[in-house]
Amino acid sequence: MILPEDKKTLLIHCQYVYGLGHYVRMMELAKGLTGSFNVYFVNGGEPVLNFDIPEELNLIQIPAIYKQEETGILLPVDKHISLDVCFAARQNLIADLIEKINVDIVITEHFPFGLLFESEVRKLIEYVKHKNYNARIICSVREIIDSNKGSKRDDYICEILNQLYDLVLVHGDRQHIQLSDSFPLIDRIKVPIIHTGYIVSKEIECKQSQQPNTILASIAGGRLGDELLEALIDCHLSLSKKLDHKMILFSGAFQSDFQKQQTKVSALLSDKIELKEFNRTEYLSEMGSAKMIISLGGYNSMIESLSIGKSLLVYNRTFIGNNVEQDLRIGYFKRKGCLEVLNFDELKSSVLIEKIISQFNRPTLSRLTIDINGVSCSEKKILELVNSKSNEYLQ
Repeated sequence: MILPEDKKTLLIHCQYVYGLGHYVRMMELAKGLTGSFNVYFVNGGEPVLNFDIPEELNLIQIPAIYKQEETGILLPVDKHISLDVCFAARQNLIADLIEKINVDIVITEHFPFGLLFESEVRKLIEYVKHKNYNARIICSVREIIDSNKGSKRDDYICEILNQLYDLVLVHGDRQHIQLSDSFPLIDRIKVPIIHTGYIVSKEIECKQSQQPNTILASIAGGRLGDELLEALIDCHLSLSKKLDHKMILFSGAFQSDFQKQQTKVSALLSDKIELKEFNRTEYLSEMGSAKMIISLGGYNSMIESLSIGKSLLVYNRTFIGNNVEQDLRIGYFKRKGCLEVLNFDELKSSVLIEKIISQFNRPTLSRLTIDINGVSCSEKKILELVNSKSNEYLQ
């Protein structure tokens, strides 16, 4: 590939182990940066099918790794190799890439706020700095870290940021949620911190629905939360007797039992329910015309729905460990009157039906003002950083 000489080269390292949040957010950012930079996107998570990648974006898929929720163990998606072999192959591919291109900017998604892939990311930064000492290093992170009380390693995270990084981009609206709400030691971070606004897709368009009774439901990645789809399928016929609606369900990107659920839906003999395989573009299109959305509380699922003022019922799933990111986000926007919450013990059909009907018939509230200019703000701040001799202006 011949690179335009007037563009600097930007490399993104993205890793996700459960859902799709990091990938979707960073892919939307990467798309927005291709006008100003030659963008290379190193993806360490499982490849996502039915997800459009623009031609001008260089996607480098390295051997994928995911995490078992029950055990907390990292595993290669390729069952034929060990984790050590997988990491070694990844490191070689990253080193080869950096040798071939001259990287001016590195963006690491979530690291160092998440340390699972510390060795890999540190070596990536080391490779880049060895070849181009003046390369800028940027941390990209969502508005909420895993815990509202911080962690034992927060001091260490601050050390890494202060030692290696030039800028922290927090993809949230500080008028609503600030990084300090879930990272108490924020004052110990000496590099500039910018709240960019939320990142949402430009493909979402709120349409005057031709199907005003449509309920749209999704579990995004689908490794977690499959019980929500099962509950919606189970309650559909009974719900149809009480509520005139059509239900469109999207399976998860990594879900393994789509055919089983498809058979279950077909057995209902109803034209008012449809199960579709994960497709990012199609989901965004359906979102624009749906009356109501049912989802988990992930960054993209919630913010994209809220950004176009949809009636929202959010499944507040409990995650193993101390990860309360979704709970914190759900709780905040619930207090703002933007959504209704569905808990695990409310998935039984009798309760679920009443929750759906109540939210479906709820009067539409005035849309909450949310800054969704995360891509354009990030692009502006990155350009300012790389075109300056110092980053003092950002403070």
